[in-house]
Amino acid sequence: GELGFEIHVPSSYGEALWDSLLLAGNKLDIRPFGIEAQRVLRLEKGHIIIGQDTDGLTYPAEVNMTWAISRKKPFFIGGRSNQIHESRPLLRKLVGFRINDAKAPVPEECHLTLSGNEISGRVTSAVRSETLGHIIGLAYVSPKQAEIGMTFPIKIGPGNFLKGEVVPLPFYDPDNNRQEL
Repeated sequence: GELGFEIHVPSSYGEALWDSLLLAGNKLDIRPFGIEAQRVLRLEKGHIIIGQDTDGLTYPAEVNMTWAISRKKPFFIGGRSNQIHESRPLLRKLVGFRINDAKAPVPEECHLTLSGNEISGRVTSAVRSETLGHIIGLAYVSPKQAEIGMTFPIKIGPGNFLKGEVVPLPFYDPDNNRQEL
């Protein structure tokens, strides 16, 4: 979510590039990070991963991405399917959630979300954010559970539940102030 770059070079230049970047960034306290850090950062910014936070049945309205559909073109791949979906009521909604219990375990991907005794969705991503000081995640819930401030149960095992609270996205730096540094 912050200003970033990808650099592509032939693999034979990888080590030299790595060394040069670390040396050049030494004054700025540049440090390498791993893929897990990248996962946390993308989730803190509320970025979805296609195929993890979506599935083959997901359509744009469920994941708050109708802005990505051009309404100017009369035909586009998937346009008819999207029209059919939009003519029907939503059955699920992807929301950001947090768990305020500091001792709670992090829910796993595919742990179920419930509405009463019914399955309403599933957790798609969740991490303990050291920056924010609590667990954050994305989950599908029923549309009636998707309003900011609402809570929903997450089933993490037989008889074991966590309480997720729907919060606005992104979780971190909603005004993109850090990108302007």
